[in-house]
Amino acid sequence: MKRRKTALFLSTLAVCSTMMMTANAESQSTELEYTIKNDPTYTVEIPAKINIAKEGSDMTIKASNVNYLDNQKVSVSIAGTSYFRNQMVLTNAETRAVMRYQIVKPDGTVIETKGDSVNGTEVAAFTKDGEVTNKVLPVELPSSTTGNYSGTITFDIGLVDAK
Repeated sequence: MKRRKTALFLSTLAVCSTMMMTANAESQSTELEYTIKNDPTYTVEIPAKINIAKEGSDMTIKASNVNYLDNQKVSVSIAGTSYFRNQMVLTNAETRAVMRYQIVKPDGTVIETKGDSVNGTEVAAFTKDGEVTNKVLPVELPSSTTGNYSGTITFDIGLVDAK
Protein backbone atom coordinates (compact mmCIF):
# COMPACT_ATOMS: atom_id res chain seq x y z
CA MET A 1 0.00 0.00 0.00
CA LYS A 2 2.82 2.32 0.86
CA ARG A 3 4.44 1.64 -2.53
CA ARG A 4 1.22 2.57 -4.33
CA LYS A 5 1.01 5.91 -2.56
CA THR A 6 4.65 6.67 -3.36
CA ALA A 7 4.17 5.74 -7.04
CA LEU A 8 0.95 7.81 -7.23
CA PHE A 9 2.72 10.78 -5.62
CA LEU A 10 5.67 10.56 -8.05
CA SER A 11 3.31 10.29 -11.04
CA THR A 12 1.35 13.31 -9.86
CA LEU A 13 4.58 15.23 -9.28
CA ALA A 14 5.84 14.41 -12.80
CA VAL A 15 2.55 15.60 -14.38
CA CYS A 16 2.59 18.82 -12.34
CA SER A 17 6.23 19.47 -13.23
CA THR A 18 5.43 19.10 -16.91
CA MET A 19 2.48 21.43 -16.60
CA MET A 20 4.57 24.02 -14.79
CA MET A 21 7.21 23.89 -17.51
CA THR A 22 4.63 24.33 -20.22
CA ALA A 23 2.87 27.13 -18.45
CA ASN A 24 6.15 29.00 -17.78
CA ALA A 25 7.88 28.23 -21.11
CA GLU A 26 9.79 31.13 -22.66
CA SER A 27 11.22 31.53 -26.14
CA GLN A 28 14.89 30.51 -26.23
CA SER A 29 17.44 30.48 -29.01
CA THR A 30 20.76 28.84 -29.79
CA GLU A 31 23.56 30.72 -31.50
CA LEU A 32 25.29 28.65 -34.20
CA GLU A 33 28.88 29.09 -35.35
CA TYR A 34 31.01 27.37 -37.94
CA THR A 35 34.66 28.05 -38.81
CA ILE A 36 36.31 27.03 -42.04
CA LYS A 37 39.95 26.26 -41.36
CA ASN A 38 42.77 26.21 -43.83
CA ASP A 39 44.62 22.95 -44.38
CA PRO A 40 48.11 22.86 -42.87
CA THR A 41 50.91 23.82 -45.24
CA TYR A 42 54.66 23.31 -45.01
CA THR A 43 57.73 22.60 -47.12
CA VAL A 44 60.68 20.69 -45.67
CA GLU A 45 64.13 20.54 -47.27
CA ILE A 46 66.58 17.78 -46.34
CA PRO A 47 70.08 17.58 -47.87
CA ALA A 48 70.27 15.10 -50.76
CA LYS A 49 73.88 14.22 -49.94
CA ILE A 50 76.35 14.88 -47.14
CA ASN A 51 80.07 14.21 -47.41
CA ILE A 52 80.91 13.36 -43.82
CA ALA A 53 84.18 14.82 -42.53
CA LYS A 54 86.19 13.10 -39.79
CA GLU A 55 85.12 15.80 -37.28
CA GLY A 56 81.52 15.60 -38.49
CA SER A 57 79.42 17.52 -40.99
CA ASP A 58 76.30 19.65 -40.69
CA MET A 59 72.93 18.30 -41.75
CA THR A 60 70.62 21.31 -41.94
CA ILE A 61 66.89 20.63 -42.24
CA LYS A 62 64.81 23.63 -43.28
CA ALA A 63 61.08 24.27 -43.02
CA SER A 64 59.29 27.03 -44.90
CA ASN A 65 55.70 28.01 -45.67
CA VAL A 66 54.67 26.60 -42.27
CA ASN A 67 51.08 27.71 -41.69
CA TYR A 68 47.76 26.65 -40.15
CA LEU A 69 49.14 23.84 -37.98
CA ASP A 70 46.30 24.01 -35.42
CA ASN A 71 48.15 22.69 -32.32
CA GLN A 72 50.36 20.38 -34.38
CA LYS A 73 54.02 20.47 -35.38
CA VAL A 74 55.92 19.37 -38.46
CA SER A 75 58.02 16.39 -37.36
CA VAL A 76 61.03 14.99 -39.22
CA SER A 77 61.92 11.55 -37.90
CA ILE A 78 64.07 8.62 -38.99
CA ALA A 79 62.13 6.13 -41.14
CA GLY A 80 64.96 3.71 -41.87
CA THR A 81 68.43 3.21 -43.31
CA SER A 82 69.99 1.21 -46.11
CA TYR A 83 71.61 -1.25 -43.71
CA PHE A 84 70.31 -4.46 -42.12
CA ARG A 85 67.69 -3.81 -39.43
CA ASN A 86 67.89 -0.08 -40.12
CA GLN A 87 71.17 0.33 -38.30
CA MET A 88 73.03 3.62 -38.69
CA VAL A 89 75.95 2.10 -40.56
CA LEU A 90 77.96 3.03 -43.65
CA THR A 91 79.45 0.27 -45.81
CA ASN A 92 82.54 0.01 -47.99
CA ALA A 93 81.35 -1.50 -51.28
CA GLU A 94 84.81 -2.95 -52.10
CA THR A 95 85.72 -4.55 -48.79
CA ARG A 96 82.23 -4.89 -47.24
CA ALA A 97 83.62 -3.24 -44.11
CA VAL A 98 81.16 -1.25 -42.00
CA MET A 99 81.39 1.93 -39.95
CA ARG A 100 78.75 3.33 -37.60
CA TYR A 101 77.66 6.95 -37.65
CA GLN A 102 75.81 9.22 -35.24
CA ILE A 103 73.52 12.20 -35.50
CA VAL A 104 74.10 14.80 -32.79
CA LYS A 105 71.21 17.20 -32.22
CA PRO A 106 71.78 20.88 -31.27
CA ASP A 107 70.98 20.09 -27.61
CA GLY A 108 73.75 17.43 -27.56
CA THR A 109 71.45 14.40 -27.80
CA VAL A 110 73.24 11.61 -29.66
CA ILE A 111 71.20 9.40 -31.97
CA GLU A 112 72.81 6.11 -32.88
CA THR A 113 71.94 2.43 -33.07
CA LYS A 114 73.13 0.44 -30.10
CA GLY A 115 70.80 -2.51 -30.16
CA ASP A 116 67.62 -0.43 -30.32
CA SER A 117 66.08 0.76 -33.55
CA VAL A 118 66.22 4.49 -34.18
CA ASN A 119 63.17 4.39 -36.44
CA GLY A 120 60.69 7.02 -35.29
CA THR A 121 63.35 9.13 -33.56
CA GLU A 122 62.67 12.81 -34.21
CA VAL A 123 65.61 14.79 -35.63
CA ALA A 124 63.80 18.10 -36.18
CA ALA A 125 60.44 19.74 -35.42
CA PHE A 126 58.88 22.99 -36.56
CA THR A 127 55.89 25.12 -35.56
CA LYS A 128 57.03 27.98 -37.81
CA ASP A 129 59.55 28.60 -40.57
CA GLY A 130 63.10 27.81 -39.51
CA GLU A 131 65.98 25.39 -39.62
CA VAL A 132 67.61 22.79 -37.42
CA THR A 133 71.28 21.89 -37.87
CA ASN A 134 72.33 18.46 -36.63
CA LYS A 135 75.86 17.09 -36.93
CA VAL A 136 76.55 13.74 -38.61
CA LEU A 137 79.65 12.07 -37.13
CA PRO A 138 81.46 8.93 -38.30
CA VAL A 139 82.38 6.49 -35.54
CA GLU A 140 85.87 5.59 -36.69
CA LEU A 141 87.41 2.75 -34.72
CA PRO A 142 91.09 1.68 -34.64
CA SER A 143 90.03 -1.40 -36.61
CA SER A 144 88.36 0.68 -39.36
CA THR A 145 89.84 0.02 -42.80
CA THR A 146 90.62 2.73 -45.33
CA GLY A 147 88.25 3.29 -48.22
CA ASN A 148 85.01 4.96 -49.18
CA TYR A 149 81.92 4.29 -47.08
CA SER A 150 78.35 5.14 -47.98
CA GLY A 151 74.78 4.55 -46.96
CA THR A 152 71.39 6.22 -46.90
CA ILE A 153 69.00 7.36 -44.23
CA THR A 154 65.32 7.97 -44.97
CA PHE A 155 63.09 10.38 -43.06
CA ASP A 156 59.36 10.54 -42.39
CA ILE A 157 57.92 14.05 -42.55
CA GLY A 158 54.46 14.74 -41.19
CA LEU A 159 52.22 16.43 -38.67
CA VAL A 160 52.04 15.24 -35.06
CA ASP A 161 50.44 16.73 -31.95
CA ALA A 162 52.54 19.55 -30.50
CA LYS A 163 53.25 18.72 -26.86
